[in-house]
Amino acid sequence: MENGNTRNESIHQLVAQFLGIQHSVHTQRAYRTDLRQFTTFLIQRDLAHGCVLSVAPRDLHAEAISFLHLKAKRDPVSGHILNTNTLNRKRYCLASFFQYLHSVHNYPNNPIHGIKAYPKQEASNTPILSAEEIRTLIQTLSKDRTKGVAAFRNYLVIATLFHFALRRTELAALRWAELHPNPWHFAIRQKGNRMKYVPVFPELLDRLNEYRSMVPQGDYLFTPTQNNRTKTLDKPLSSNSILNIVTKISRLYLGGKHVTPHSFRASFICHARDLGLDDKTIMNATGQTSTRTLNYYDIRNRLRSNGVLFFRDWFV
Repeated sequence: MENGNTRNESIHQLVAQFLGIQHSVHTQRAYRTDLRQFTTFLIQRDLAHGCVLSVAPRDLHAEAISFLHLKAKRDPVSGHILNTNTLNRKRYCLASFFQYLHSVHNYPNNPIHGIKAYPKQEASNTPILSAEEIRTLIQTLSKDRTKGVAAFRNYLVIATLFHFALRRTELAALRWAELHPNPWHFAIRQKGNRMKYVPVFPELLDRLNEYRSMVPQGDYLFTPTQNNRTKTLDKPLSSNSILNIVTKISRLYLGGKHVTPHSFRASFICHARDLGLDDKTIMNATGQTSTRTLNYYDIRNRLRSNGVLFFRDWFV
């Protein structure tokens, strides 16, 4: 029920209230970024200086469309939108925010209703590493792990990103307490608050024990090796730190090839299928519940079973 002061609350206060009811810190982080962009856009358009609740739904509907168009990345020749997944995430965030305003602050209706979702991207554009690239990279990083704690940590960051098919948020959250014996495995909490269990084979366990003997006894597996601002090292690596590590590794060992932390998860799926693993076995490792996502990352089947190849003898 709307109270007497609700119309005086700034859009920043409303956003803070909305973020406060989110259960996941990852959702909070994503929503915060998208809503910061949208509120900045509204203020630049001379809206929401007072309270967004005073703006008519029709006007906010038009502004939301303009905002999404502004954030669209298009191919300069074809005009095709290249970031539909990002736009759909922003659209969903705005819809959730205005639904909150409608339900809690009696805003007339949700202005995002009527804005259609963008066509979903059917295949991932995440860059994939070849099997030889991954083998060579991990072998080289293993040899270089003797160069210091940071080198050893970065080696294990890359190895666990690939061998456990991890998202970078899952990697950052890995704790020593989640490593269990009989048999040795990690119990990893992933998106949707679901658990996945990944076996730790003896060679990796030896490396983890070797690494643990070098670092202070803290909670998280992977922590900063230096922190010039707060001097606090007993904390997990941030998502940006993991991205920076992958970027540095690419520059030093892969000739600057464009890869992301997600490249190792996607590469795991592709190479697991190359090895003939059934989808259930792969999903036990990735934590996914549908083969649809496996197909999203694995476009190579579409290349192998493709009519173009049946006409290659006609090419001269």
